[in-house]
Amino acid sequence: MLTSSNNNQNAFLMGYFRSGPGQTHKVEKLHYAYSRDGKHWYELNNNKPLWASSLGEGILRDPYISKGPDGKWHLVFTIRPLGPTIGYATSDDLIHWKEERALPVMKDIPETVNSWAPEFSYDQANGDFIIYWASSVGEDLSNSKHFCTRTKDWKTFSKTELFYDPGFQTIDASLAEHDGKYYMAIKDESHVYEPLKYPHPPMNFLAVSDQMEGPYEIIPNVQTPDYTEGPEFLWVDKEKKWLLFYDYWAYGKFGVMESSDMTQWSNELDEGMIRFPYRARHATMFPISEQELQRLLDRYALLVQYRTPTYSPVRVAAEGTKGFFHDAFSMRSVTMEIQPQSVSGTHVLLDEGDSDNGLALRIQDGRLEGAVCSHGNRLIVSGELGLMELSQWHSIAVTYDEGKLCLYVNGAAIAEGSASFALVKAHDRAGGYGGRFGADAFGDQGGKLAFDGGIKNVRVYSVPLQKEDIILITGS
Repeated sequence: MLTSSNNNQNAFLMGYFRSGPGQTHKVEKLHYAYSRDGKHWYELNNNKPLWASSLGEGILRDPYISKGPDGKWHLVFTIRPLGPTIGYATSDDLIHWKEERALPVMKDIPETVNSWAPEFSYDQANGDFIIYWASSVGEDLSNSKHFCTRTKDWKTFSKTELFYDPGFQTIDASLAEHDGKYYMAIKDESHVYEPLKYPHPPMNFLAVSDQMEGPYEIIPNVQTPDYTEGPEFLWVDKEKKWLLFYDYWAYGKFGVMESSDMTQWSNELDEGMIRFPYRARHATMFPISEQELQRLLDRYALLVQYRTPTYSPVRVAAEGTKGFFHDAFSMRSVTMEIQPQSVSGTHVLLDEGDSDNGLALRIQDGRLEGAVCSHGNRLIVSGELGLMELSQWHSIAVTYDEGKLCLYVNGAAIAEGSASFALVKAHDRAGGYGGRFGADAFGDQGGKLAFDGGIKNVRVYSVPLQKEDIILITGS
């Protein structure tokens, strides 16, 4: 269960499926994104699915992931066809999912129409998991209530019981603990099926209880905007705040509110303060360890790595339109270790693309400089290298985040700037590291300007690494 006692955890993962506004362009499989602040989420695996369900029609919606006391990750999700079952799988590393099976949680309740948006919480006092979900019993979907069952081993389950019924339609319940109380965020679905009786549009509200299993009482005057669903909590310890996420399913976007006490909530955060993957829907957000994040970045964001030390320019891309170092990008990170013999003069460290579209990094007279350009528009940033000890290994990084260019030396940010563009267009020039291979993103050409020293452990990522990531990866 998400709790405000999760201290010093500042790496977060999101699991989600994808669809466009109004449930169009559906990709109903598991996707990942990661965040350092809970507000800016960067898609892993280029926003492509990384695991697909084999149950029923092969549909995975509304994923929920959490780690059990045994150190294993557990995943529950909505499957099709509609009926009495939910999907389940487990993983040791968030990469390899196994033991997939359908859990017939409503098999003993006749006329069950659906079993939607399952989640679970570990009950420390009882030593078991409580699984809860929304089901409608009867002729159609117009009778949604929340039911629950308990399990210790995900193989045997207690008798299914009613979990929450406020007297009107509800789906999408999610629980969190704060200061000894349990909070539920849940969608009021009544308007969908009885618009005359319930004229207020669908939205999410909060309820509170002294016990995980309830009973829950609605917190007055706390709700998300109209036409939202899929609420999820996340505790961000470095800010000592809760975030409440919700899905504008008809408009294809997320909204976020924040609170320090679970009762007083901010207005919805401005769209410029948050970022989510394109067409992400009904997500689960949860903390992970630094080691778990590094494994996920290496698996789903690391495009290429060149470990071998070299003391001369290395071309990794020939001229052409296909292959690596020719693709368009709006997010990119490059990290490397350098062993300079001199920082005087001009030394090219990275050359991708050309003077129209590309990314470049160089040392020039004691400064680290980075350049990015698209369609001839250019941004150059520059920062002092400081007292960089010669003949010793140092870490260097450049990150590009949809227009923002940042430079790092030994884990410290030394320069940043914002471009007038977000997308760097595709390019067909040769590229590599340790020297220049033609016209570069700085707009210069002529001569290799080879780096005077050694370069090793060059890594290229599809995400804009954050400072904490760079320190983690480079050991700075």
